[in-house]
Formats: sequence, structure tokens, C-alpha cells
Amino acid sequence: MMVLHLLVLLLSCGIQAAGAQMKLYPETLTVLRGEEGRFTCSASNTKWTVMLWLLNGTAAVTISKLHGVLQSPITNVTAEPVSGSKRDSWVFVLNSTERYNQGQVTCDLQGIDRKTANLFVQEKGIVKVSGDDKLAFKGKSVIFECRAAGWYPEPSLYWQVNDKKVSQAEYNISSEESGKSLFTVSSNLSVMAAKSSEVDCLVSVSALTTPLKSSVRLTVDPSPKEPSWFDQSVVGRGLVAEVTRGTDNLGYSKEGPTDADYNELIMEIRRQMDFASFHKVPDVVYFSSPSLHSESQGPASTSEENPVNVRRITTV
Repeated sequence: MMVLHLLVLLLSCGIQAAGAQMKLYPETLTVLRGEEGRFTCSASNTKWTVMLWLLNGTAAVTISKLHGVLQSPITNVTAEPVSGSKRDSWVFVLNSTERYNQGQVTCDLQGIDRKTANLFVQEKGIVKVSGDDKLAFKGKSVIFECRAAGWYPEPSLYWQVNDKKVSQAEYNISSEESGKSLFTVSSNLSVMAAKSSEVDCLVSVSALTTPLKSSVRLTVDPSPKEPSWFDQSVVGRGLVAEVTRGTDNLGYSKEGPTDADYNELIMEIRRQMDFASFHKVPDVVYFSSPSLHSESQGPASTSEENPVNVRRITTV
């Protein structure tokens, strides 16, 4: 029994020693679609004869220690020796990666060991902030809309104002997936117009070293202009001066008319008005009073000689 345990232990140590003589790196690689993917397999055991590379379980390239690369059934796959490695280390090169290349990359050092790494292929789409640069009055709320389309996997999206990252609580994000497993992400950001600013929408996936960015300019007007107006109660000679603000009347004063000016104007108009009512007035009026002893009463008579006609005249 003791002998059996000893044999198992020796076999395990031998396998570990052989495994330690082979390395595959990186263990995980993420690239953008269309970019190059590279894995390195190194064998410190010089007794190996054949190195087989597999992509998702399918033989991609076969390498002989004596003859080098024998075959590569996959068109966008090649292999090249590592300089100075005495042909014991080889680089598996996947040119112009496609989404279907995503999966497992295996280096099989036949008769010795095999190791597997993971390849992830991502897609970079586009990003655009809707509309052009914006102009707003100070204190007003301005809405910005950003749309990122054609990404895989679902990208991360965030906003910056003057290169300062905006809290995620200040904007919303929605996402949808198309039939080709591509994602579209949309976001709305509300900005209070405090000062002129650069507003950026940034989108990224892990394979991107620098996020993709779309920017617009927010220009803030410090204060809204007051609407033009004039006082309709001003009459006469004060009206033109008020409406034109002195533009046409060089004698206009920047100071507005006072209450005393209004009162004087009204009094002047009233003085020029005559409100008297006129009638035909007889020169002499005769009265006949009844006598205590007279039984007859004479009617009052008037003399209409030289009547005076008076007209009401108003001068403006």
C-alpha cells in the first residue's frame, strides 16, 4: 500500500515538473474587432517535437521544432518564433480579429502538456451628442442628449463638464441590443447654466485605451436683456422723447419726466380750454307785474334787438 502511494506521488510530481516547463500568456486577452491578437507559448523542455495551436477546439497552426510552421488552415492566423528563444517559444498571431474568433486559444505541446487562454473580441461603435453648440441664459436648465450605437459588449457611458466627471445621479442611461448583438446606449443630461462650459459624452469598452468622445459648447449669457418699452401715459411733447429714448431728439435727457413735469403739462392744456356754454342773450328784459287792482296779468316780454351769438373755442 505504501508503495502505491509513493508511485502516485512521484507521478504527480513528474507531471507538475513537466507542466512547469511550459507557459502560455497572456491568460486573457481582449482586443477590438479588426485588431491583432497575440499569444506566446514557451517550452523550457527542449525535448518537444510538435506544438499545435487550436482556436475554439479547431487546429489553427502546427509548428515543428525542426521545420517550423507546417500548416495554417485558418487564413488570418500565423505563427512566428520569439527572437533568441532557440525556437522553443512561439507567438500565435491572429490578424484582423473577428467576433467569431472570440473564445479559447490552446497551446498543445504534444507529449508534454497543453494550456488554454481566453480571447475576447469587442466592437467599437460611434458616439454623438445631438444638436450643435447651445446658448442659454444664466440659471436656465439645458438638456443634452447622447447616443452611442454599434458597440459590443454594452459600453460604459459617462458625462464630463469642463473635464470634471458628472455624478451618475445627474443623468439617465438606457440600452438596447440589436439582432447582431450590438448595443445602443442613450443618455440625457440636465445642466444648470452657470457659466460657459465644454460638455463631453464619453463611451468606452475595456479594449479601448482612450474613451470615444463627443463634445458640444454651452455658452451662458449672464443676464437676459430687458424688453424695450415706453410709457403710453406720456402725451404731447414728452411722447416722442420717451419712445426714441433720445435717439432722434438730441435734447432728450436720460432722466425721466417728474411728477411736476406732468402736472405742469396738464395745467397748460386745461388753461387752453374754454368750457363755457353760451345762448342768445337779449339786451333788455321787460317785466310786467300785475297790480293789486288789475284783473289782467301781462306776460313778460323781451326785446330781441341785437342778440349776441357766442361760440365755444378751444385752442390747442
